[in-house]
Amino acid sequence: MNRPVQRLVVIALALLLVVPLGVMGIGQLLGPRGGDQATESSAVENPENRPTADPAEQPPRPELPRPEEPAGLTTQSAEGAQATLTYLLDSYDFMMSSGDTSVWEDSVDPNCQVCMRFLDNAQVLGEQGGYLVGGAFEVHSTTFSGNGEPPATGTVVAQFTQEESILVDDPHLQANQLASVTGQLIATVAWDGERWRVTDMTIAPPEGAAPSDGGGAGDAGGAGDGGSAGDGGSATG
Repeated sequence: MNRPVQRLVVIALALLLVVPLGVMGIGQLLGPRGGDQATESSAVENPENRPTADPAEQPPRPELPRPEEPAGLTTQSAEGAQATLTYLLDSYDFMMSSGDTSVWEDSVDPNCQVCMRFLDNAQVLGEQGGYLVGGAFEVHSTTFSGNGEPPATGTVVAQFTQEESILVDDPHLQANQLASVTGQLIATVAWDGERWRVTDMTIAPPEGAAPSDGGGAGDAGGAGDGGSAGDGGSATG
């Protein structure tokens, strides 16, 4: 994967949070759970050797309202599927600033590995006292291709821009400055009888951009060696 696309995967969505999360570190987040990694030395606690910071001087945590759930989430239609993905992106900055993951938990399938990894990482961020400042998504357009009438499964593609942001992953360390990015989020979705749920997600360059030279989101920062998002290869965080 070329560098611009790799940066898109690392930053957009910090959805996969392939950035250091304080004492957890990249290795802990991307590697197996538990084990000796959780008790490694201070070098792992600050893998980038970032300068320390006074928590009182960090940018303040935003106080954002919980987004209202659109009616389309419970409509078995193309519009409902598109509304579900749009709602996830619209609620991203709220979740990352507040630590409230309920919005995403209600709209993703529990068997979606990349979704669950993201939620785990978001919870770790909150437990460490971390938060995101900025990083709101603007969804420019969405498309849907489905199976069945009414559709029971399908794929939603969202063209988005994420504004620049500051990730305070550890209040005692210098915050991460994240640039604005533009791209596509490709999500497979399924109707569960009551609402649409995301069953898999991958990231792609913006529509019309030159394709990368291989791999999915998992290639970012050495996070994986290809494969589908469902097996943790293309979009794990």
